[in-house]
Amino acid sequence: MKKPKDVPELASRLASAATTPLVTTEQSPTETQPKSRKGPKRSSVSVFLRLPAELYKHYDAEAVNRTKATGRGVTVQQVILDRLKEGTA
Repeated sequence: MKKPKDVPELASRLASAATTPLVTTEQSPTETQPKSRKGPKRSSVSVFLRLPAELYKHYDAEAVNRTKATGRGVTVQQVILDRLKEGTA
């Protein structure tokens, strides 16, 4: 095990850091106000749905049929979105 080096120096630095205030009181009012954070610009919003089991099975079966017909993976969410666009959800 290595012998500790500069223990007194580290202790004095820690003591100094413990007594130093984190925020200086000489800040202007604009600096103390929290800055607003802008989120990423999105064209969509996440939504989580809890479907009844029978409705989910129905949409899942339709997704499976579309996957087989098109050869591309179709999700239940895509089926629901398509139904909402058609107005037949």
